[in-house]
Amino acid sequence: MEFEFVPMTLDYAKQIETWKYDGYMKNIYVEPYFNSFKETGKMKGPGGCEGFAVLNQNKLVGLFEYYFKDEIMELGLALKPELVGRGLGKNFVEQGINFGIKKFKYERKYIKLAVNIQNKPAIRVYEKAGFKEYIRNVDDIQMRKYLF
Repeated sequence: MEFEFVPMTLDYAKQIETWKYDGYMKNIYVEPYFNSFKETGKMKGPGGCEGFAVLNQNKLVGLFEYYFKDEIMELGLALKPELVGRGLGKNFVEQGINFGIKKFKYERKYIKLAVNIQNKPAIRVYEKAGFKEYIRNVDDIQMRKYLF
């Protein structure tokens, strides 16, 4: 499946806000998008990240967020709930990484993300996409993917 990454809009954020997941994760934190738009007219996500709606055949299927801390790219992402568990995860993650590298002209040696320790399916997807655990906390696992 091919994914298209487009800048976050109010309409996309409103759609994502309705997504509900089974298990420990209930919804996605999109309130910062609404707040930043209200305050500045720009769509910035949690922590001031750059958020992108992910489309397939012009339909919203996911969210990708790019954070930069100490010049290291950190990812936040979500696949639409009804698409979870259908074998799309690895491709979704890889395309999101490739988009971010090109969009932000990223040249550091690794990227990172954090995942809830209970989210076993996501951990498996990230491992298939080349991420390795480097710190385990009580609630989450910090993972890195080395690019070269």
